[in-house]
Amino acid sequence: MVGTRRADPYGTEMAASMAHDLARAGVCIVSGGAEGIDAAAHDAAMQAGGRTIAVLGTGVDVVYPAAHRALFDRILSSGGALVSEYEDGTLAARWTFPKRNRIVSGMSDAVVVVRAGERSGALNTAGWARRQGVPVLAVPGDVREDGSAGPTALLRSGAKVAASARDVLETIGLSGQLSLPAVESPCQELEGEEAALFGVLARVPRHADEIARAAGVPPATALSGLLLLELRGLCEQRPGHYFLRRV
Repeated sequence: MVGTRRADPYGTEMAASMAHDLARAGVCIVSGGAEGIDAAAHDAAMQAGGRTIAVLGTGVDVVYPAAHRALFDRILSSGGALVSEYEDGTLAARWTFPKRNRIVSGMSDAVVVVRAGERSGALNTAGWARRQGVPVLAVPGDVREDGSAGPTALLRSGAKVAASARDVLETIGLSGQLSLPAVESPCQELEGEEAALFGVLARVPRHADEIARAAGVPPATALSGLLLLELRGLCEQRPGHYFLRRV
């Protein structure tokens, strides 16, 4: 699963949702360890209790971007892997990432492009996939947005539509062998403001103030409600009052 580093909320939520559901279905998520779509896919796979592999454009001992040290540590501790063809100590360079993209696609049963501009590493990965005979899928988006240019071009050239994890499972031949687990509905047990807050939580972190606005709840009330949801195991808090859905 690949896409732009400068992902918008729609892109990160779609990547997280599909990666989460695929991981729940037993699929290992492969991506490039970069910011944006890659990070959302890695993170969601681990939240679902699944495994994920990051193919790096540096040596495995080099953390790039530097902010992903905790993410890479979690990938390893959750049973995943960091993979690179480069020697230890190899630093990030413009040429190292396009070259590693052939490994991302080569390790995959299908490549899903979530958000990408007209010229992006994600399209480079899709190109490698086609040369390797790996199916390519793309997530549709608003054609007026820059992030939709790449997926739209792929769809025009024959890529399959990826609107959900089930589209990916069908493409890789697992729809008849592996079904997605039933999704629990804990929201049915919630009432009032807690139900409203849970209803707007996503599988990518959102700030408490943003959640409050979306749910129509005062900020102070939203924060206390989110803490109650956290105690129930329905959401997870990240530093800076960011919250994300756990189920």
